[in-house]
Amino acid sequence: MTVLRSIWTLGAVCAATALLAACGGSDDNNNNGERSVGSLRLIGQQVLPRRMEYLGTVVGGISGIDYDDKSNQFILLSDDRTTTDSANAPRMYTVRLNYDTSSFSGVQFLSTFSMKQPNGAVYPKVPDPLVADPESVRIDRATGNHVWVSEGDRTLATGTSAARIIDPFIREVRPDGTHVREYQIPAMFRMSADNTGPRGNLAFEGIAFTPDNSRAAVLMEGALLQDGPASTTTAGSVSRITMFDRSTGAAVAQYAYPVDRVQAVPVPADQFTVSGATEILALSATRFLVLERSFSVGVLGNQARLYEINTANATNVLATAALAGAAYTPVTKRLVLDFETIKGPLGGIANLEGITFGPKLANGRDSLVVVADDNFPTADSQTDRNQYLVFEVLP
Repeated sequence: MTVLRSIWTLGAVCAATALLAACGGSDDNNNNGERSVGSLRLIGQQVLPRRMEYLGTVVGGISGIDYDDKSNQFILLSDDRTTTDSANAPRMYTVRLNYDTSSFSGVQFLSTFSMKQPNGAVYPKVPDPLVADPESVRIDRATGNHVWVSEGDRTLATGTSAARIIDPFIREVRPDGTHVREYQIPAMFRMSADNTGPRGNLAFEGIAFTPDNSRAAVLMEGALLQDGPASTTTAGSVSRITMFDRSTGAAVAQYAYPVDRVQAVPVPADQFTVSGATEILALSATRFLVLERSFSVGVLGNQARLYEINTANATNVLATAALAGAAYTPVTKRLVLDFETIKGPLGGIANLEGITFGPKLANGRDSLVVVADDNFPTADSQTDRNQYLVFEVLP
């Protein structure tokens, strides 16, 4: 086991700081697993050392996290896809996060394992057409298996045959990484050589099981090509949230999600920017938390926001081939936390990509954990940090 304690730890001072947010949800936590999130209070932070090693792997690229209440452990998903060493293939870790209502004291690594392809092999490196780009993971409470999403890749299709296009996928593995099954992906999510399908690096980014475990909600980071332009500094875009039947793996509904505009103008102004939805977490059958992240070259750190959304009155757009020009009602959004309000004591906001509820706190309230993908930096950076944040959920 490895226990890490970071100089970035925030103690009781931050624990006492209330974070302002909009008014909360309408129903209390109840026995069917539904939850309410009004606002969040920061408990603390850990930032792991740059490119730290654990059991021969480089810890980084943490794009997903989920909590297993049976073992009191968290699983972390790494999106590493650049190495040939099987120990550094796309993988998961099991960890314990040591926190209470007043402090977050450390991250304890327990194990690691690689996810396997259907043929039993680990995933190869870029630019192999079978490479995976893991972005989110959830535990299927009916089986104890891990269901994870891969974003796919459009860039490998450029100038090559269609056989090299990497489609996004949803796959289920046992806790040792052994492949179990694959969900059925609607045709609209297939990478295509024409002007349809997901944009590169804006495909499947999040997954969440509803409290009754009957459905899995899968979140697109950005707009399909046929749904309109990607977000800019002046206008947002629209992505899709697709509901899959957990038993059959088939898509049964879909909703339009309005993505925020890019939050900061890059420096210089013609440099790279991105704004997208990076994770989803279920509160009920229709209410979810969605994490959004914006980044602009030349601007220190990322800009992140956490929203509560509701699909109850949204149009089912599963049969809508293109949202551009179509009539539909999107999901509603309520701001829970603008991370800009806490970036000062944290030393900046990293590339936040994963969220999960953790164990109940001693006062009976939920805890919420947010993690960042550090992109395996080769130098110290406030933008690319292996950052872990813990919050108390307030009504």
